[in-house]
Amino acid sequence: MRRFVAEGLGTFALVLAGVGTAVLGGMGVGVLEISLAFGLALVALVYTIGPISGCHVNPAVTVGLLAARRIGPRVAAGYIVAQCIGAIIAAAVVWFIADTNAVGYSASAQGLGANGFGAHSPGGFGWAGAFVIEILVTGLLVLAVLVATDLWAPLGVAGLAIGVTLAAANLIAIPVDGASVNPARSLGPAVFAGGWALSQLWLFIVAPVIGALLAVAAHSVLRPPWQVRPKLATPLPDESLHEIARETARLIGNGHGEGDGRGDGVRVGASVSSDSDSDGARVSGDGARARAGAGAGDFDGAPPSSTGRLSSTGRSEVDRGPR
Repeated sequence: MRRFVAEGLGTFALVLAGVGTAVLGGMGVGVLEISLAFGLALVALVYTIGPISGCHVNPAVTVGLLAARRIGPRVAAGYIVAQCIGAIIAAAVVWFIADTNAVGYSASAQGLGANGFGAHSPGGFGWAGAFVIEILVTGLLVLAVLVATDLWAPLGVAGLAIGVTLAAANLIAIPVDGASVNPARSLGPAVFAGGWALSQLWLFIVAPVIGALLAVAAHSVLRPPWQVRPKLATPLPDESLHEIARETARLIGNGHGEGDGRGDGVRVGASVSSDSDSDGARVSGDGARARAGAGAGDFDGAPPSSTGRLSSTGRSEVDRGPR
């Protein structure tokens, strides 16, 4: 349960930071400031709720990880519902604060940071331009998530890489359509702006999802052929530390034989935490990933000779024998 709460709170914080900056900042806030607000908020969220839920805070990211088989459909559905609720509440808070201004605030007239095209595009761009830009920038974001949390990615840099990508995506897309990159971010303001915002909302749902699916396809091409297939990136319910240790031992047991000469070794790591809501031990997004540098077990090609060890923290390592 707490992972869904984390996704709702995380999306609330992201929309509050980004949309709040755009709406409450007035004329003194431009594209750069709004982009940094979204990007920096996401960096912080990856390192705070990432160990709990994986920090999707975006239905497009959730769809991408579902398509990549890193999460199951039930978890994905729960995440998307929580994200949408969090975004709507955040938009309501921004509207309430904006309306306390001496001159008031009309969400329907001023838009509340809603995304739009045509007459409602900041730069006057049509729906086709908005559709293409949303596919591209969302695809880049989801690809960054997939690569930064992958088996062979450096540890500890996922939050920075993903946050910078979101900031760059906003820099590109804000002049076109206000930059969605996130269907929940578009839904929240549209609910209160109504009218044109709701009628154009379809584009900011369909295009990001297409971008996410294209990112999954691109990732499957970019992933090294010797890489282990990704395990679930979100918490694994009903798993115990001993079960994870047994799975690690199985992977280590499969790591004997001749290698294909790629990389120097393979390390399979899992950061395990207990869940008071009966979720058991969990392996989570950025903090818990299998890390690979060469083939073992599920690798394409014969695996290298290796030895393994399981540390007291629950992190297991498989190291190639002689170097």
